[in-house]
Amino acid sequence: MSNSEFVRNHYLIALLIYGFFVITATLNFNSPYHDEALNILMGRQILAQETVPGAAQNTGSVAIQPVIAALGDSAGGIWGARATGIFFGLALTATIYFSALTLLPKTQSLFAAILFLLSGTTLYLSKLATYDIVAAFFLGLSFLCVLKSEQSEKHRGSLLLTSSVALFLATITKYVVAVYAPPLLLCALFSKRRLLIVSNFIIPFLVLTGLYVWLALYPIADVLLGSMRSVYTETQISKLQLASWAFRWVAMPYLLAVFGFFHKEHGKTALTLTLLSTPVLLFHLLTGAEQSVNKNVIFALVFLAPAAAIGIDHLCNIFSFNASSSWVKPFFTITLFLVVWAFGLSQLQWLQRQYPDLDPVIKYFQNNGRDGMSVVIDSDFGDAVYTYSLKDRFPRARFSSISVHDRNNEANSSHLTYPDYIILDDYYTKSPYRVRALTYIREGNYARIQTFIANMSWGKRQITIYSRRTP
Repeated sequence: MSNSEFVRNHYLIALLIYGFFVITATLNFNSPYHDEALNILMGRQILAQETVPGAAQNTGSVAIQPVIAALGDSAGGIWGARATGIFFGLALTATIYFSALTLLPKTQSLFAAILFLLSGTTLYLSKLATYDIVAAFFLGLSFLCVLKSEQSEKHRGSLLLTSSVALFLATITKYVVAVYAPPLLLCALFSKRRLLIVSNFIIPFLVLTGLYVWLALYPIADVLLGSMRSVYTETQISKLQLASWAFRWVAMPYLLAVFGFFHKEHGKTALTLTLLSTPVLLFHLLTGAEQSVNKNVIFALVFLAPAAAIGIDHLCNIFSFNASSSWVKPFFTITLFLVVWAFGLSQLQWLQRQYPDLDPVIKYFQNNGRDGMSVVIDSDFGDAVYTYSLKDRFPRARFSSISVHDRNNEANSSHLTYPDYIILDDYYTKSPYRVRALTYIREGNYARIQTFIANMSWGKRQITIYSRRTP
């Protein structure tokens, strides 16, 4: 190993160590939010070989990440569940470095890894017990294996097969990743040895996907499609607003990538990588669905980080006027990365407060609740947080959404039941469910016990607890 290669590998290791400490320092940044709690609860049921009610509409029956999260939870609670993402986030950073290394010089490859790990989106999703970072890792691994297959005649077949399996795992971990399958398949076809690509990459992916659709998705097609239509309908916003919301997370990488188009040696590479980054953004813009766009941009960053690295190299050449002094270009490079670093930390702080911190509400029940109590939340979901956080302490307690409680009352119309507690949550609620909850409060003789204020990135929300008076 040459001295320069030794130094740059040490830079990569130092970067990963930095990422590890930044991510782990604030694993307890907030209470678990609904998706995290739901994933862990489902993972527990899968590991216990129990039936998993709600899997179809909640996750499309995806089982990979819930099992990983549940294993982490069994070792360290919500901290352990979130910590499982650290491995995938850091592994993906290294994957992006080695992907870039097949296309770019080592310095620019290191730039790509730095840009990716400094992103607030990357840091946040690496400590969130959700699907996104796991799916992004498999997508990055698939891309790396495609690129490596071009450099290795001996291992080309096995690399293409690995890429195919990784792309399949990415797709079934989070279904939106499927939008990246066509461009990756096309990229592979433009490579050498098309027959080998068809036999070891395209056919295995199509067979695995076909089997998964037939065995896992077809039996629940009606429920899954209904859930998808509901999400599509409920999260519609204007195209202009959606574009503003989506690009706020990747505006700087795209700006840097545009400068990369004019790089003398790697301009075409920057353009190709930038185009490869766009499918998930086009998906949101064409469907008009806002759901999870701030998380789904992680898939764009897998390709965008190397393109932006080319842009940084080009910008630094411009700013330094190709000066002969050895300090000039490093000075501008460090300045640019300081801007990216500050921008990423600002993103991270916003993301960490985008969901309400329910710890005060959970602590209230820990101190004042009782085993066997029934708690209803004024939404059609949102109960998973309380089930996850309180069920071990109160194993016979029942936590449910108002929609589930209503259905139970309809099934037993002869005996209308009222829960012991009703929670009005300004974040998780929807108008029809708030009206139903207020009706229960009015008719069931409830008293307001306590109101908590959740300070979120985009404003304040109230969570109010009502307790039924003793007759």
